[in-house]
Amino acid sequence: MRQHFLKYSVPLFIIFAFAFSFFTSIEFLLNFSNDDSFFYIKTAYNFSEGFGSTFDRVDLTNGYHPLWFLMLSVYYFILGLFGNFSPETLYRFTVLLILYLDLLTLIILYYFFRNAYADGFKKYFLLSIPLFLLLTGIRDFGMETHLLCVLIASYLYYKSAELTANTTYTTVKCVLLALIFLTRVDYLFTVIPVIILADYLTSDPISRKKYLKNALIYLSAICIIYFTINYIFFGIAMPVTAKIKSTFPEILFFHNMGKLLEPGAVTNQFAKTAFTFVIIISFLIISGIPGLRKKLSKIDYFLLGMCIAAAAYLLLNILFNKHALKEWYVSFPAFVSSLLMIRIIMMIPKVYYISLGTFTLIFLFIFYITRIKNPKWNSAYYYSKEIKNLTEPDDRIYMIDLTGITGFFSERSIINGDGLINSNDYQEYLTTGNLDRYFKDKNIKYYSTYSQHNAPMELTDSAGVYTDNKYSFTFGNYPFIFEEKDLILKFPYYYSYIAGDGTGYWYLFKLNNN
Repeated sequence: MRQHFLKYSVPLFIIFAFAFSFFTSIEFLLNFSNDDSFFYIKTAYNFSEGFGSTFDRVDLTNGYHPLWFLMLSVYYFILGLFGNFSPETLYRFTVLLILYLDLLTLIILYYFFRNAYADGFKKYFLLSIPLFLLLTGIRDFGMETHLLCVLIASYLYYKSAELTANTTYTTVKCVLLALIFLTRVDYLFTVIPVIILADYLTSDPISRKKYLKNALIYLSAICIIYFTINYIFFGIAMPVTAKIKSTFPEILFFHNMGKLLEPGAVTNQFAKTAFTFVIIISFLIISGIPGLRKKLSKIDYFLLGMCIAAAAYLLLNILFNKHALKEWYVSFPAFVSSLLMIRIIMMIPKVYYISLGTFTLIFLFIFYITRIKNPKWNSAYYYSKEIKNLTEPDDRIYMIDLTGITGFFSERSIINGDGLINSNDYQEYLTTGNLDRYFKDKNIKYYSTYSQHNAPMELTDSAGVYTDNKYSFTFGNYPFIFEEKDLILKFPYYYSYIAGDGTGYWYLFKLNNN
């Protein structure tokens, strides 16, 4: 299988990925992304073009995790040497890069299974393919998720090589830890410490002390460099997103659990969170059964440690993140938990083929429902083209939510109003209630928003004004009330997800700041 996989499958996938990226519709490809994906894509593109670390070309921002941002920036810079590409073509190249990262993850998993489970590793690998595609591979295009899977799979590979070949890869693992930190900075407080502990406990007494010392040295050095650069260039050591999202020490457990049970989250974030904890509990039960416990190895317990690290990250966000769990937060937990689940399944051989068939069918069903039949970003894409037609290249537009796609494809300066991809200075305008001053200082000409059937934009006929009830007085204490004559564009809004649909309108208003 090794020769077949490497000699035939890899070249075929490379060709398939290119055809998929460049010969399918842009609307279809958008179904694989999130709106926040374009925070990375546009900021990295602006950086590659020499505008600095900015999403809107107005304010500098550090509202991203650095490694994926830097990779995209270099990638776009190299592409720029060959021509000036449209946003659509640039996104197609991004899809291609992500598909190749997914291929790399699968190749690494192949060698990981070969190291860890030499007997029957082909079955392990085959079972991992539909699970990887279902839980990670078809999701979060443009986010750091796919790079993270490459790094996590690499760490698992080197750990398995240590345990089976009586050698050490201390330096490589420490470098991977540093790269994992740069891929998701917030892993520093949960995931990385647990990985270090799990590695320490499953290593031999001679190498574990050297590993622990080097891991602390590498991480300390990279943390000091990263936080210092942040403070010098952006005036804040942590990413601005951490300042916005964190409620520590205030606990939001019950509030966030309620958000996870909402229709848009229950089939993804909640399901994957529950999946992670169920797999951990299942493994602990199995490890307590003498007959099955004898079959477990150190790599199994290290995989358990990875899952516990993921669970700790989920729990931290449920407790202290005012935005609860985003779609891409649960991808790493689902990824490592699926690997541990494969191990559990392989300990019960009779269920293997049933599991393989079931997971394949589930993947095909989800792919059809959520990718082929789900034009969730079409209206945002078409609206961004309308914005481009109605405004000038130097016009600045303020928009609180869903700014990623509109900002990228409109090729306009869309100001991210929720602040996640904006500056620390912008937060000062918000917290002091001076958003009107911000509009004047930055010469912002337009306000863009959207309504849904459960949160309509109200038109008061007697007064002839529109009131944005969703955001009025919640951002910078600004009323967001506009006269009917200032309405520039009203465009159909549509969003679809597996648990239901949303309809309404996009609105573009002219601001009167003078």
